[in-house]
Amino acid sequence: MSDRVYVNSKPAHVKVKAGTMNIDTMIKVFKRKVKEAGILEEYKNRMEYIKPSRKKVEKRNAAIRRQRKMDMENF
Repeated sequence: MSDRVYVNSKPAHVKVKAGTMNIDTMIKVFKRKVKEAGILEEYKNRMEYIKPSRKKVEKRNAAIRRQRKMDMENF
Protein backbone atom coordinates (compact mmCIF):
# COMPACT_ATOMS: atom_id res chain seq x y z
CA MET A 1 0.00 0.00 0.00
CA SER A 2 1.21 3.47 -0.87
CA ASP A 3 2.11 6.06 1.76
CA ARG A 4 0.55 8.80 -0.32
CA VAL A 5 -2.98 9.97 0.40
CA TYR A 6 -5.22 11.17 -2.40
CA VAL A 7 -8.54 12.98 -2.10
CA ASN A 8 -10.59 13.28 -5.29
CA SER A 9 -7.58 12.13 -7.36
CA LYS A 10 -5.40 14.92 -5.95
CA PRO A 11 -2.67 14.49 -3.36
CA ALA A 12 -3.80 15.62 0.07
CA HIS A 13 -1.34 17.69 2.05
CA VAL A 14 -2.15 18.62 5.61
CA LYS A 15 0.43 20.57 7.54
CA VAL A 16 0.43 22.16 10.97
CA LYS A 17 3.03 24.75 11.87
CA ALA A 18 4.77 24.07 15.16
CA GLY A 19 4.94 27.77 16.15
CA THR A 20 3.89 28.56 19.71
CA MET A 21 1.18 25.89 20.01
CA ASN A 22 1.52 23.03 22.45
CA ILE A 23 1.19 19.45 21.22
CA ASP A 24 -2.48 19.08 22.21
CA THR A 25 -3.48 22.14 20.21
CA MET A 26 -1.43 20.96 17.24
CA ILE A 27 -3.18 17.58 17.28
CA LYS A 28 -6.58 19.27 17.47
CA VAL A 29 -5.74 21.52 14.51
CA PHE A 30 -4.38 18.54 12.55
CA LYS A 31 -7.54 16.49 13.16
CA ARG A 32 -9.74 19.38 12.07
CA LYS A 33 -7.74 19.89 8.86
CA VAL A 34 -7.86 16.17 8.05
CA LYS A 35 -11.62 16.15 8.57
CA GLU A 36 -12.14 19.26 6.42
CA ALA A 37 -9.98 17.80 3.64
CA GLY A 38 -12.03 14.58 3.70
CA ILE A 39 -8.96 12.38 3.95
CA LEU A 40 -10.37 9.94 6.48
CA GLU A 41 -13.67 9.57 4.63
CA GLU A 42 -11.84 8.93 1.36
CA TYR A 43 -9.64 6.33 3.04
CA LYS A 44 -12.64 4.51 4.49
CA ASN A 45 -14.39 4.53 1.11
CA ARG A 46 -11.38 2.93 -0.55
CA MET A 47 -10.99 0.18 2.04
CA GLU A 48 -13.06 -2.15 -0.15
CA TYR A 49 -14.41 -2.17 -3.66
CA ILE A 50 -18.08 -1.27 -4.03
CA LYS A 51 -19.79 -2.35 -7.22
CA PRO A 52 -21.38 0.43 -9.29
CA SER A 53 -24.84 -1.12 -8.83
CA ARG A 54 -24.38 -1.06 -5.05
CA LYS A 55 -23.28 2.58 -5.21
CA LYS A 56 -26.48 3.39 -7.10
CA VAL A 57 -28.62 1.64 -4.50
CA GLU A 58 -26.86 3.45 -1.63
CA LYS A 59 -27.22 6.80 -3.39
CA ARG A 60 -30.93 6.19 -3.96
CA ASN A 61 -31.45 5.12 -0.33
CA ALA A 62 -29.64 8.24 0.89
CA ALA A 63 -31.92 10.41 -1.26
CA ILE A 64 -34.99 8.67 0.19
CA ARG A 65 -33.71 9.24 3.74
CA ARG A 66 -33.07 12.92 2.99
CA GLN A 67 -36.54 13.32 1.51
CA ARG A 68 -38.20 11.65 4.51
CA LYS A 69 -36.23 13.89 6.86
CA MET A 70 -37.35 16.98 4.95
CA ASP A 71 -40.96 15.74 4.98
CA MET A 72 -40.82 15.21 8.75
CA GLU A 73 -39.41 18.69 9.32
CA ASN A 74 -42.15 20.25 7.20
CA PHE A 75 -44.86 18.16 8.89
